[in-house]
Amino acid sequence: MPARAKTAVVAEPERSERERVCGMLAALGFARISTAEDGFSALRLVEANLPDALVLSATLRPSDGVWLARAVLQKPLPVRPAIVLTRVAGLLLPGAEGLLAEGVAIIDRPVRQEALSEALAQTDVCVRKLPERFIQRRDALLDRLGVTGHEGRAYLETAVGLAWMDMRLARRLTTALYPMVGRRHGVSARKVEQSMRYAIELAWKYGQIEEQYRIFRGTIDAQRGKPTCGEMISQLADMLRMEEVRE
Repeated sequence: MPARAKTAVVAEPERSERERVCGMLAALGFARISTAEDGFSALRLVEANLPDALVLSATLRPSDGVWLARAVLQKPLPVRPAIVLTRVAGLLLPGAEGLLAEGVAIIDRPVRQEALSEALAQTDVCVRKLPERFIQRRDALLDRLGVTGHEGRAYLETAVGLAWMDMRLARRLTTALYPMVGRRHGVSARKVEQSMRYAIELAWKYGQIEEQYRIFRGTIDAQRGKPTCGEMISQLADMLRMEEVRE
């Protein structure tokens, strides 16, 4: 199966720098790159295109790059892009620590190919940091469902996090998601699926059925009685995404 073409949005007010960054992204394998000169236009492009990466300047107008990064992070997007924020060397950015904690990479201008490549590697969906608030909510949901400390629980935690960042992975379980979880934990994709299935079976055998019904309602096949691994991952990722809308 051919690899899916990667996409990006570049939000940069300076034309020369915008063209340089686009050229670097093209050299790194990004096939479709959209550009914007201001934060509002860039946000609309991110919402419409759901890119794999967003490279944005801290000097965006009328709202700066920090605002745009936060705006994207707060959107319940089915695909949460890798975010690389570029700044003038030595410039102090208010709120930078919070952005770093949410997986945003910050690099100096003018952008260098090596620095951009490293930043994108650090923010790739496979290794990107998850916000602490997401981790707490995810773990609380699994606790409510009765998913215990079995190794399958750890694989489910990783799988739900990856699907929350990129819902396309939930449609490619055996070809993408399970292998990614396996690489993270040093096991095979088959081991990942088997262990998650067993963890779900234990939860539905010993957990609180009222709580399980409250979370899944009518989304589970009545004849089967418990969710598949894919149903569990998709449902929890969707719930966690929609919780952000209600905040």
